[in-house]
Amino acid sequence: MQKLSDTLRERGYVYQHSSETIEEITDGVPRTLYLGVDPTADSMHVGQLQGILVLRRFIEAGHKLIILVGGGTGMVGDPGGKSTERNLLSDEMVDSNAAALKKQFEQLLGSVDFQMVNNADWLRAISMMEFLRDTGKHFTVNEMIKRDSVRPRLETPDQSISYTEFSYMLMQAYDYLHLNKTLGCDLQVGGSDQWGNIISGVDLIRRVEQKQAYAFSWPLLVDKKTGKKFGKSEKGTVWLDESKTSFFDFYQFWLNTDDDAVEEFLLKMTMITKEDIDSVLATHNENPSVRFGQQRLAHEVTSLVFGPEKAKRAELVSRVLFGKDGSTQSMNDGDWNLIAEDFPTFHASVGVSLADVLVASNLASSKREAKQFLEDGAITLNYKTESADRQLHEIDFPNKRAHLQRGKRNVVVLTLQ
Repeated sequence: MQKLSDTLRERGYVYQHSSETIEEITDGVPRTLYLGVDPTADSMHVGQLQGILVLRRFIEAGHKLIILVGGGTGMVGDPGGKSTERNLLSDEMVDSNAAALKKQFEQLLGSVDFQMVNNADWLRAISMMEFLRDTGKHFTVNEMIKRDSVRPRLETPDQSISYTEFSYMLMQAYDYLHLNKTLGCDLQVGGSDQWGNIISGVDLIRRVEQKQAYAFSWPLLVDKKTGKKFGKSEKGTVWLDESKTSFFDFYQFWLNTDDDAVEEFLLKMTMITKEDIDSVLATHNENPSVRFGQQRLAHEVTSLVFGPEKAKRAELVSRVLFGKDGSTQSMNDGDWNLIAEDFPTFHASVGVSLADVLVASNLASSKREAKQFLEDGAITLNYKTESADRQLHEIDFPNKRAHLQRGKRNVVVLTLQ
């Protein structure tokens, strides 16, 4: 069986670790590790999914897991990665989000045994004087302003940081100390943007308890086009909640992955073996235009988050909408209803010219443009290129619906009136 350290390296999960070697943390005695989650939203996003898969690797290797929901620290806000002060949430909103996140972890981790705690249970009870005396005295401002989460906010003239957010790392350090004392937690993990906060906890445990605790971080997922991390505050966030991101949109997100990111995402965002990934990439590289790698990636990640059945449905809808050999006859009412949620639907009648339908459905701005599209071979009806004088017939509507497309991505679902 492969060692956890080798698996983490192989998948690209290793960014920083507090020990001299990663093996000291991963391959020795079983540890109790924890991951903190900030409840500023009622769902996690794709950037956090990587962390969940890292946790699964640790659990498979025999380590114990604690999920800490930041019901207390979430009211303060982590300054890392932000250029402005965050809005503070009410107690009720934080508690509501924390409850939603717990359900999501239970869904994504499945039958895995883990413990969930909320740091509001101890942070809301501690007095200010107690916190300053027992925790604050172990930190210097000189050290704190050097942290990556703080320094950029101090060096940029038009930005600032309040004492509230400045104190965040002390509270996260206190969380680690509390879990170390009460639950024997000796390893905190997180994304690379959390490294400074995690190390603060390691230092606090060493100073207060004279114990060795550990830290481990993974690299953040970055959109190679924009250079920005996948996060819930960025435009176009892809959530792990179907009420926020449909499973079809989720599938499409991964299907649209650039070729140069396919290998990284297969390694970091799926549980399939390295041998399987190598095979997928070999097939993909034979003909990249078929996007075999993206198809496998989209299937695997969608299956993880929404289940195999919805992954299959997303594949079917995607194939029917955008595949060259798709068949509307294979669609059922549920599939058509799913398409209607994401693509325009237009009620059409038998005998109407295709040019008029293109204009009425906004696939063309004028009848002249519509005819030009038809003459150029840019319009397909049920995947067949049509001529400029084409009219609609009843046979065009299997299941009383038809697929009308301009170019590669502009689709309208026609329903027979």
